[in-house]
Amino acid sequence: MNVTGNDAQTQVRQATTTMDNKLTRKSGEAKESLGKEDFLKLLMAQATHQDPLNPMDSQGMMNQLTAMGSLEQMINMNKQLTQLNQVQTDISQSAAYSFLDKDVTVKGGRVSVSHGVTPGLQFQIPRDADSVKVQIMDKSGAPVRTIDLAAMGPGRHVVSWDARDNEGDAVPDGLYDYNVAATSPDKETLPVELYMRGKVSGIRFDNGRNYLKVNGEDVDTRSLVEISNQSQRMYSQRQPMPLRESLQPLPPQLERKR
Repeated sequence: MNVTGNDAQTQVRQATTTMDNKLTRKSGEAKESLGKEDFLKLLMAQATHQDPLNPMDSQGMMNQLTAMGSLEQMINMNKQLTQLNQVQTDISQSAAYSFLDKDVTVKGGRVSVSHGVTPGLQFQIPRDADSVKVQIMDKSGAPVRTIDLAAMGPGRHVVSWDARDNEGDAVPDGLYDYNVAATSPDKETLPVELYMRGKVSGIRFDNGRNYLKVNGEDVDTRSLVEISNQSQRMYSQRQPMPLRESLQPLPPQLERKR
């Protein structure tokens, strides 16, 4: 094959220009498989049109071969990672069903009132506090009740609330937010971690994340602090009361005589 150096360079430049045009097309027209095939086309064009005894850039060809091999490995690795992520998502969703009907504690200052009963307000302070005050608010943010707890030690605390406002009136059932303000003996504001307790009534999957339905709200599983089956322990051992004699069914013989 009799090809001059200028012709070879021209054809290689044309092949390079063709690949650049593909890479710079609008995103709506771009192919998903750009990369490995274009490297191969460019390599074949350069190998076909150059003089074997006087290659234009042998080092460049070797670099392209190496880059093409690395690109193929990266594509294969990306496919394997995608499959692994899908497997992990399936395992996570399967495990999420074990949360159903469990009593959980999650991060967040919210408490539910049901039939005038609350599970208590939970919070944690890092060290001794000289003053601790709890403020409970309704959905609109209006204050409902303020509880002064005075001094408290470090750790997690559970404060009972009788579901009544500052005037002593019972509040409607629903969800209420609360904040805890704590100050140390030297009047320094202490960070307070707030918690919400409730039962998991449902599970929702969204973009690979699992959300638990607690007190009517979606809660990310990453905010879970504690899981228990307190309700099951309380009610699973209870036995039904025996029927009164007047409610017992009559023997078959007497049923026929009636």
